[in-house]
Amino acid sequence: MLLCWMIRAKMREHIQELEMELTDSLPAFSCVLCARCCRGKIVALYGRDLERLSGLGDCHVTTSPEERSLTGARRKMRMENGACVFLGEGRCLHYERRPDTCRRHPFLVSGRNKLVASTCPGVDWSNQGKEGNHHALSEGIAPGIDRYLANRKGRGSTKP
Repeated sequence: MLLCWMIRAKMREHIQELEMELTDSLPAFSCVLCARCCRGKIVALYGRDLERLSGLGDCHVTTSPEERSLTGARRKMRMENGACVFLGEGRCLHYERRPDTCRRHPFLVSGRNKLVASTCPGVDWSNQGKEGNHHALSEGIAPGIDRYLANRKGRGSTKP
């Protein structure tokens, strides 16, 4: 069983522009509390995120047309000096109310694709992870990512 997982884990493709690995199985993950995911990222916000964040002040901004095309979101978390406005002393100040993007990190799971953040030090490719609720937490962004990957494949950028 372990040998089968290790062989499968090696069957992945790096998607440089997304800083993600396209894979057929999710690896294990254990957060190392580095807060790397809170810096320099687009944290797309969807309906339930906006409800969860209500009352927390000026914490989100409008997405650009390019961001909206990829994520399907009209809003995203506001960043200050390249970091999420909720990041304080290396931790999320509103952890219980964090967006779905943060809840599913480092995974993005759609009906067709499984992606894993390539820059996350908590990812352990030597062990198989659990599917969990990553699919449900990815449902807002999944259609745009699936379209993007299909178009990319159509241009010959993705391995068969």
